[in-house]
Amino acid sequence: MSVAAVVLAAGAGIRMRSRVPKALVEVGGRSLLHWSVGALASAPSVDAVHCVVPAGYEPALDPLRAAWGALGRLLEAIPGGATRQASVRAGLAAVRTEWVLIHDAARCFVEVRDAEQVLAAARETGAAIPVIPISDTIKEIDGDRVVRTFNRARLVQVQTPQAFRTSVLREAHEKAERDGFEGTDCASLVERIGVTVRTCPGRPENWKLTWPEDLERARERLG
Repeated sequence: MSVAAVVLAAGAGIRMRSRVPKALVEVGGRSLLHWSVGALASAPSVDAVHCVVPAGYEPALDPLRAAWGALGRLLEAIPGGATRQASVRAGLAAVRTEWVLIHDAARCFVEVRDAEQVLAAARETGAAIPVIPISDTIKEIDGDRVVRTFNRARLVQVQTPQAFRTSVLREAHEKAERDGFEGTDCASLVERIGVTVRTCPGRPENWKLTWPEDLERARERLG
């Protein structure tokens, strides 16, 4: 099957308080974007990599091309949108393959096996996500009052890359746009069109860098 990876790198990094877009912050001598693209471009199943970056930051891909030489699978940078969902739509418009991986560049510790495993899981229904168990107790609150406690045995934490048949994800985005629905990930959009989203085991090491302290933790790991 033909597969493209869309790497989302258009976030401003407000919570990280960085001077540049979050995905361009360097850890271990490489940007978060560089780490993520390097892993996905190395996956045997991936034929092309599309990077969605903030408008005006398209040259950020130049160092990646210089480092890898003539890597035909790394395509032109795509300007992102005002929201994560809009950025996914922009990346999806460039995809010409049967299958697509959607990955957040801030998960810079992604590995080749993450891409291959979630693609294998998606083949049955057209959609799959990597998940890890939740160890903490999760409660719903209203102000300072607890409303209910969830059964954490049925809850998971979701990671990326997420894998979809391209036609399925396009249909899901079209419906979300018509309905004015904004999801927190692509799988939430696909669920709304009745497609079964399968799961596969994620890895705790594939965590998302969000806060300034996450950078220090990442640098310690790479150091």
